[in-house]
Amino acid sequence: MFAYRSFLLDSARHMQSVEEIKKLIDALALLGFNKFHWHLTDDQGWRFECACYPALNGAAVRPFSDFGKTCREGPYGRVYTKEEMREIVAYCAERNIDVVPEFDMPGHTGALLSVFPELSCGGAPVKIKTHQGIFKDVLCPAKEKTFEVVTRILDEFLEVFPGEYIHVGGDETPPDHWKACPDCRKKMKECGVRSFAEYQNLFMNRIVEYLAQKNRRCIVWNDTAKGKNLDKRAIIQYWKEHHRASVRFINAGGSAILSPFSYCYLDYDYSITPLNRVYALKPTLPGLTAEGRKRILGVEGTLWTEYVEDDETLERLVFPRLIAVAKAACGENGRPYPEFLEEVRSLAQKMPAFAFADEKEWTQPRAAVLPGWVRFLKSHFTKKSFQDLVS
Repeated sequence: MFAYRSFLLDSARHMQSVEEIKKLIDALALLGFNKFHWHLTDDQGWRFECACYPALNGAAVRPFSDFGKTCREGPYGRVYTKEEMREIVAYCAERNIDVVPEFDMPGHTGALLSVFPELSCGGAPVKIKTHQGIFKDVLCPAKEKTFEVVTRILDEFLEVFPGEYIHVGGDETPPDHWKACPDCRKKMKECGVRSFAEYQNLFMNRIVEYLAQKNRRCIVWNDTAKGKNLDKRAIIQYWKEHHRASVRFINAGGSAILSPFSYCYLDYDYSITPLNRVYALKPTLPGLTAEGRKRILGVEGTLWTEYVEDDETLERLVFPRLIAVAKAACGENGRPYPEFLEEVRSLAQKMPAFAFADEKEWTQPRAAVLPGWVRFLKSHFTKKSFQDLVS
C-alpha cells in the first residue's frame, strides 16, 4: 500500500457544490484514499476566497463559458468561501483524509493575471479565459512583485489548509513572453541558466524553499523535471508519460506521485480509458533504480472538468474507474480482472447514491480507442479551440 493515495477534483473550470464534494469525499474514504487534491485556480476561474487581495475574488466569475462546442451564455463562477473550504477540510479530517490544495503557477494563471496584469512580462491587460487550452499569459519570474504577491496568497492558503502538502502546479507554461522579455533575459544571464525550463525552476525553487520554511512539502507537475535544476525537495506529480526527465529526477533523489494520463485521467471517455486499462496500471516507471522505486510516494486519479458541468456526468466518469485507481494505490490490483469486476459490481450495489456508468461501458476492446478519440475530439473541439489547446 502506498502512503499517498489521492483523487484530484478540478473546481476551477466547472465548480461543484459543497454537498457534492462531501459526497465524493465519502466515496474516497470508503475506497481507502487519504488525500483530496483540490484544484482551485486556473485560467478560467479563481476559486479561493482571498482577503489580502479582495479584487482577486472577482476573477472567480468569467463572462461566459465556451468549452469546445458547448457555449453557455451569462456569467459563471464564484469563490469558495473560507468557511466552506474549512468545512471541507474538517469533513476530510474526520475521515482521515488530508486536503492538498493547488495554486497553479507560473502558467495557468489567466484568472490571476486578469486582476494583476503587472505580474506578466509586458503588463498588458489579460482577460479571464472562457474556454479550454494552454495559454501564453504566464507570470513573469523576473519581477520581484510576482514572488511577493504569490507568497502572500500562499500564506492565506496555509491558514485554511493545514495539511503537510501543497501543490503549486508548474505545468504547461509556454515561454513565449519570457523569450521576448528583457527582464527575463537579463535574469537568465545573471543566474547562468540557458533553457527556459531551468529558468522556470528558478522561480519554482523559490516557492519550494518558501514553503519548506513553513514546514510544508511542495508538489509540482512533472513538466518541471525538464529543468535539471529542480530542487529535490519538490515532489513531482507524473502525468506526462515517456518522460525521461522524471526518471532522472527520481533516481537522483527526488520523489514522485504517479498519475499517468492514459491510466488515471478519468475525464476521458470509457472508450479511450476503459476500466480494464485503469486496473492494469503498474505504479512504477521504466528505468527507475531500486532506490528510485522506493521514492514513488503514491498514486492519484484525476478528474478535470472542462467538459464536466454537472454532478451526474462527473460521477459517471469517476465510477467505477476510481475503484481501479484505489486498487493500484493500495497494491491490490494483481488479482484476475474478472474477480475485480465482481467486486466492482458489489460496490456499485453498496453505493446507490452515485451515478455509476453503465456496465456495458466499463470494459472496451482496444480497437475502440481510436474511434473513441475521434468522437472525443469531434464532440469537444472546434477548429479554434483545438488550436488553442495545442498552441
